[in-house]
Amino acid sequence: MRVLRTISIGIMLVAFLFGCSKKSTLEGIVTDVASKPMAGVRVVAKQVRQDKGQAEITTGADGTFKFEQLSASTEYELIPYLDATSKGRSITAESAPAGQTKKLPNPILVFFTPSKDGVLMRNTGSGLLWVKDAGKCGKMDWNAAMNMAKQFSFAGFSDWRLPTKNELKTLAAYGGKFPAEKLNSDVFTNVQADGYWSSNDEGNNLYAWAVNMKDGKVDNDSKSTTVYFVWLVRQGQ
Repeated sequence: MRVLRTISIGIMLVAFLFGCSKKSTLEGIVTDVASKPMAGVRVVAKQVRQDKGQAEITTGADGTFKFEQLSASTEYELIPYLDATSKGRSITAESAPAGQTKKLPNPILVFFTPSKDGVLMRNTGSGLLWVKDAGKCGKMDWNAAMNMAKQFSFAGFSDWRLPTKNELKTLAAYGGKFPAEKLNSDVFTNVQADGYWSSNDEGNNLYAWAVNMKDGKVDNDSKSTTVYFVWLVRQGQ
């Protein structure tokens, strides 16, 4: 009886270990905001609750990817890397049960892509090109900022301008509750937790609008006595 019990436990243990060792497949697609598939994006899958390394794969010409050796029924963070330093917004998904395949119901959206030289970031929805280094132009009053934009030449372009209030608000919204922190961790560098001048003054000779990248709040301040950071943008092709 004891022998049979031992054999039974052994069989159950082997079955358990065999089941745990089975992997699952997770499929998906990476697109831009306009739903255009993005090829050559490195997608990294990291387990959310356990530190057991990570898997990675590069999207094909049609923007699709397929992880075939993920732990079954496990929560993963899927992170799209656009180059060595820039990454898109990640999503969290649970892998399929052992031996099964799961297809993500929605694409992984990429909102910004880097230029070839890595110094600009393009919004895939609006086409706007932003200077990646959000601290490059420094801090000044609104009048000086407007003059700088007219004279600024960078990355082969000379048609830079101050962003509109809504364009800055869109960036802040992408960053969420703490815009500067999120924007720095994903696609930009040197984003300051401070105000950034917009081009909007609503026809007022004394005041202009700024958006604070610390919390996304919009302020209306003096053009001549208030200094804020300058983050320039241009319309891309």
